[in-house]
Amino acid sequence: MLRAIKIRLYPNKVQEQTLNKVLGCYRFIYNKTLALKQNAYKENKTNLKLTDLSKWFHGTLLKNEDYAWLKEQNTKVMKQAIKQMLTAYERFFKQHNGFPKFKAKKDKQSALFPSETISKRNTFETKHISLTTSLKNIKFRCSDLYFSRLQKDNKNIRCATLSKTKSGNYFLSILIEMEDTELKKFEHTNKQVGIDLGVKDFVITSDGEVFENKHFFKKEEKRIKKLQRQLSKKVKGSNNRKKAQVRIAKLFERITNKKDAYIHYTVNELLTYFDTIFMEDLNVQGMIRNHHLAKAIQEVGFYKFKETLVNKAFVNDKQVVFIDRFYPSSKTCSVCGYVYKNLTLAEREWTCSICGEHHDRDLNAAMNILLEGERIIGSRTAEFTLVDYPTMDDRC
Repeated sequence: MLRAIKIRLYPNKVQEQTLNKVLGCYRFIYNKTLALKQNAYKENKTNLKLTDLSKWFHGTLLKNEDYAWLKEQNTKVMKQAIKQMLTAYERFFKQHNGFPKFKAKKDKQSALFPSETISKRNTFETKHISLTTSLKNIKFRCSDLYFSRLQKDNKNIRCATLSKTKSGNYFLSILIEMEDTELKKFEHTNKQVGIDLGVKDFVITSDGEVFENKHFFKKEEKRIKKLQRQLSKKVKGSNNRKKAQVRIAKLFERITNKKDAYIHYTVNELLTYFDTIFMEDLNVQGMIRNHHLAKAIQEVGFYKFKETLVNKAFVNDKQVVFIDRFYPSSKTCSVCGYVYKNLTLAEREWTCSICGEHHDRDLNAAMNILLEGERIIGSRTAEFTLVDYPTMDDRC
């Protein structure tokens, strides 16, 4: 199974300049080939493919004296920019993603290193990594688990993606092929649970366990506004403005890291005790269109939680079953089945008029999701299959 190991790089000044050159050339080729492809279609209705763009890259661009600095870079790395641009086009037409955009220096930058451009002499014993001939012995740090995997599977590296964040930090995501047994960390319990996602509380289980909403963004909102006000007063193009942008980027990165860590903690807790997890197939993009809830939903991270849960469940031979998003889980009494049609979003508790049972809105929804999931599995018409939700392990 393919698995990515992310490490943070600590280059010296010379190595940092070389990394910036690689990222700059990679971005330049991406934008050049994107413009060439768009112009060819506008003028002649010609669809340039990889072969055409590669010929133009080797025959025209590299031979142009104005771009002699491109010859300093590894051509195998630079050609990945062309492939990445074409992949963006494919995703636009097949998966209806956004139309490919030109890359800017101020955005997050990345470059893909195929396996043949990564030094085969890497042993990682001294926590240094070598990529191309111009990028040798770059210091890195990672967790003890990732470090042991790098040492054990250093011959199974498939590719590596270099990235530079807006705050100026460098990372390298190394794709390694490893045995499935190494990734399994949860034992089977033969237990099932229904979970309800919310804004007041992050996750509520049918067993009554509540994972609170930590409000990572809300707690830092005052500081974000203060830094943004300071940024607005800086002169455009000045060094002080760049420093202010870095401060904001670092704060947002810290918030994102906290949120991701909490999502992984919640997923690990669920998979530790349960083999089958039932949850609603939420339309997150549709929910974000509600301007009253958009900020709260983005702060919680429903999509990230769903993606992480599905991926980890797949690796550990566990199952996530999705309930129809239109199933009235909150409005249905989990005791007698009565549907309270007039339930509003503001009502956090309600009493069933038929059986008299008093319900907590979120706990009742989780219990109904569990009942509906058991019914789906019993009738063998599960709406979720692993094919419908491919994991990150299948992508390079």
